Amino acid sequence: MDEKELGKIIRQGEGLTVEFKRAKTALPDNLFESVAAFLNRNGGHIVLGVTDDKKIEGVDPNCVEKICKQIANLSNNPEKLDPQNLIDPQVVDYKDKKLIYFFVPASSQVHKTGKKVFDRSVDGDFVVKTQSAISAMYLRKSNSYTENTVYPGLREIDIKRGMLKKAKDLIRSIRSNHPWLKLNKEDFFKAAGLIRYDSTIGKSGYTLAALMLFGTDEAISSYLPYYKIEAIVRKQDLMRYDDRLTVTCNLIDGYELLNGFIEKHLPDKFYLDGKTRLSLRDKIFREVIANMLIHREYMNPIPTTLVIYKDKLVTNNANKPFAYEKIASQLCSYPKNPHIATMFAQMGFAEYLGTGIRKISDLCEIYSGLKPKFVDNDIFIAEIPLTDHVPEKSNVGGLNGGLSGGLSGGLKIELNETQQKVFLEITKRPGVMIKELSGRLQMPIDTLDKVVSSLRKKELIERRGSKKTGGYWVKKEPTSTGW
Repeated sequence: MDEKELGKIIRQGEGLTVEFKRAKTALPDNLFESVAAFLNRNGGHIVLGVTDDKKIEGVDPNCVEKICKQIANLSNNPEKLDPQNLIDPQVVDYKDKKLIYFFVPASSQVHKTGKKVFDRSVDGDFVVKTQSAISAMYLRKSNSYTENTVYPGLREIDIKRGMLKKAKDLIRSIRSNHPWLKLNKEDFFKAAGLIRYDSTIGKSGYTLAALMLFGTDEAISSYLPYYKIEAIVRKQDLMRYDDRLTVTCNLIDGYELLNGFIEKHLPDKFYLDGKTRLSLRDKIFREVIANMLIHREYMNPIPTTLVIYKDKLVTNNANKPFAYEKIASQLCSYPKNPHIATMFAQMGFAEYLGTGIRKISDLCEIYSGLKPKFVDNDIFIAEIPLTDHVPEKSNVGGLNGGLSGGLSGGLKIELNETQQKVFLEITKRPGVMIKELSGRLQMPIDTLDKVVSSLRKKELIERRGSKKTGGYWVKKEPTSTGW
């Protein structure tokens, strides 16, 4: 969350999914009433340091760290929030004030604080007093979130060996003092909402979310024999495919396999965010893949597909729609599997909950020059345009001057016009092959071979891969001031 995005939320004002609270030096007494209410309804944004009428009071800088720790610890304490739901607050500098922001996702469970159930309306938080209303809430959530389905027959042996350690290592890389890191296997799964008690059958066990995140291939196949994800490239052969990957493993391993497929087939366009190189491809498509896996309805046998065409990438996955409509890029998508989404966020696979679609939309316009499309229907569709667009901050316009300006340390690299054209094309399309270069630049292959050979001698590019499938990559790239 940055100052610009937070400003949009503050200007929107309080409502069904936005809550402001004063917190100058201490945690608000009623904070967890709002947290529980958001968890029990549609989720939402909570901002500390802002009054109900949008006045920016801020949080005392000397108290910010203490308040953030209290929020994280109390959200993981079942005596304060039952069942617990870990919250990771952020400190945002806004108009010379310190504010504390966090997003509360809609939960697939019913949460209590102070032994009371809270719900949310446009007027604020309210206590759900009658047993019939509480029962209706349980029924609504059980019908909405199949990830909570308990499988008493799932055993510890059905959890893939090494997966818990892998998940903890990923979490540790994001947050070294994460409270889940000290937990044993059973407590970890309980804290993540992946072991629960099902009152309808009178038994506890691993949930569908636990199976999909951590299960062995055999266990997943046994309970969900139809489950698979098809990743396909259809650029040349539109009737069949140019390349294909079928994923039938758990979501943590599957996420990594699918990202490898993307890296193999899509260019990583050069882009500078200030003085730092940003991988637009990785930022966009890791979020797209996480979104695809998080929003799938796993009780539906329709397979998930990811198809790369010449001009777009399209994902389709079975879905329980919330809106039956196109999702505006500035809005949050409704979480279909909150526990899977939370685990992805904790491991760094996805953005803070509720911000993924906005992030994809913002970066996609830089990457391709066009906006993506999202449709929340019985099949959730994400369409990401693929073009030859060169990002404005790619520094390609100033590259030629940088080439003649030389490398720091006095080494001069002089390229003629033809060499510059080839080098720029490889910069824009890492892994490009000679045949594709020839077509794009309208240059004979014999000529290209000579130019590429000269660039390799200058140690500006290198070849990777086999003779048949390998391509060319840039070894040295421009900075914001040239070379």
